[in-house]
Amino acid sequence: MPRIGVLGAGIAGLTAAYQLQESGASVQVLEATDRAGGVIQSTKSDGFLVEHGPNSLRPTQHLETLIDNLDLEDRRVWADDTASKRYVIRDERPVPLPTSLGSFISTDLFSARAKLRLLAEPFIGRRSGTNSDESLAAFTRRRLGPEVLDYAVAPFVGGVFAGDPTQLSARHAFERLVDLEEEYGSLFWGGLRANRNDPAPDDAPSSLFSFHDGLETLPAALADALGDCVVHGTPVTALHHTNDGWDVEVAASNDEPAHQSFDAVISTLPLHALQQLDFDTPIDPSPLHDVTYPPVAVVALGYDRAAVEHPLDGFGMLVPPVEDQFDILGTIFSSTLFPGRAPDGHVLLTTFVGGTRTPSLAERTPSAVRDVVERDLNRLLGVTGDPGFAQHVHWPRAIPQYTLGYGTVKETLDTLEAEHDGLYFAGNYRSGVSVGDAVASGAAAASRALDALTTRDP
Repeated sequence: MPRIGVLGAGIAGLTAAYQLQESGASVQVLEATDRAGGVIQSTKSDGFLVEHGPNSLRPTQHLETLIDNLDLEDRRVWADDTASKRYVIRDERPVPLPTSLGSFISTDLFSARAKLRLLAEPFIGRRSGTNSDESLAAFTRRRLGPEVLDYAVAPFVGGVFAGDPTQLSARHAFERLVDLEEEYGSLFWGGLRANRNDPAPDDAPSSLFSFHDGLETLPAALADALGDCVVHGTPVTALHHTNDGWDVEVAASNDEPAHQSFDAVISTLPLHALQQLDFDTPIDPSPLHDVTYPPVAVVALGYDRAAVEHPLDGFGMLVPPVEDQFDILGTIFSSTLFPGRAPDGHVLLTTFVGGTRTPSLAERTPSAVRDVVERDLNRLLGVTGDPGFAQHVHWPRAIPQYTLGYGTVKETLDTLEAEHDGLYFAGNYRSGVSVGDAVASGAAAASRALDALTTRDP
C-alpha cells in the first residue's frame, strides 16, 4: 500500500487526502496549525454567523460528489432568490448590475456610448500577431470598452482576486474569456455557441450555496472522515528526495526535527510558505517566489434592520477603483444571502478592505479599519448608528495574484513535478482561486499521484 504525505489541511489538501484514502492509499496530512480548513473558517457569536474567508460556493462536479459522499445534503442551504442581483457603485450610489437585455438597455450603470460600444463587441476582430500575455484590463478595454472595464470587470476582479485588472493576466486569471475570443472571434457569439454545444442539464443546480453552520462544514466533514490521518501542529521545514521516495522534516517542540517518509508527497502549501522550505532542486523556483498575496481585512458588522436604509435585496455591492472617494472593495449582504446569519430583526454586512488596490488599509488596526468601513457603509447604504456586533479578520496574505507572466509559474510547477518523481502540487495558485477550483486541484493531484504509483508498482 503506497504511503502518501499531504502538506497542508486546507480544502485542496483535505480533498486530495480524502480521495487517496477512499482509493485505499495510506495517507497522512501534515498541518502546521491547530485547525483544518485553511481560509475557510466560520464562527458564531451573539447570534451572528461570520465567514472569515469565502462566503459561498457554486456547484461543481467535485463539490457535488463530496457533498454526496459526506452526507452533507441535508445541511446545505441555497442562496436567496435575490442573490443574482448585485450592486456596483456609480456616482456614489449603488446601481444594480444588469442581468438581462431589458435591464441592460435601461441601466444607469453604463452610458449610452458604453452600451453601443458593448453591442459592437461581435464586430471587433481577434487579437493577432502576438502570443504575448495581455492584461485583463487591456483585453477588456479592447473587446468591451473602457466603461465596462471600470464599472463591471474592475470591481468584479476586486471582489474575486482583491486584485488589479491592469496587473492580472487575462489568459491565466480568466482563461475562458481568452478561449472564447480565440475560438469564436467574439465573447458574445462564443458564449452563445458554447452554451448551445454544452447546455446545462435541466435539473442542474445553478445557484450559490453554503451550509446551515457555514462553509467550514465542508472541511470539517473532510477532516472528520480522515480522522487521525490529519496531524496538527506539524509545520514542514524541509523536503528531500531520497532513493526510497520523500523525506519530510517537521519542526518538533523539543527542537529536534521529526522525519516522515513517504512514497509520494502532495504539497498544498501556499507558494509563500513553500518558499520557506529547505528543498534542494536543480529547477529554478524563483517564479514561484514572485507570486504576490496581497493583504485583506474582513469586517463583519451587525446592525438593527431599521438602522440600514438600503433594502439589501441582493448578493452585495462592489466598489470600482474609479469611485476613489471610497476605500472598501465591497460588501456582502450576508443576512440576505443565506438564512441564519443574523438574529431576527438584525442584518449582517461583511466588508472587504485592502487587496492590491489599497494594501496599507488592510494593515491598519482593527478599530481604524472598522472606522473606514462604517464611514463608507454610511454613505453608500444609509447605515446609521453604531453596530451592535463587530468582528475583524486580518489575512496578511490572502489570494494569489495571477499576474502577467503567470504562465511561467505554471510551467515551473509542471517542471518540478516532471523532474521530481512523486512530487505534486495543488491549491488555489494552480488553476483558479475559487473553493471549487481548489477542490478540483486537490482531486487532480491525488489522481496523478495514484496513477504514477500504480504504474510504478503494478
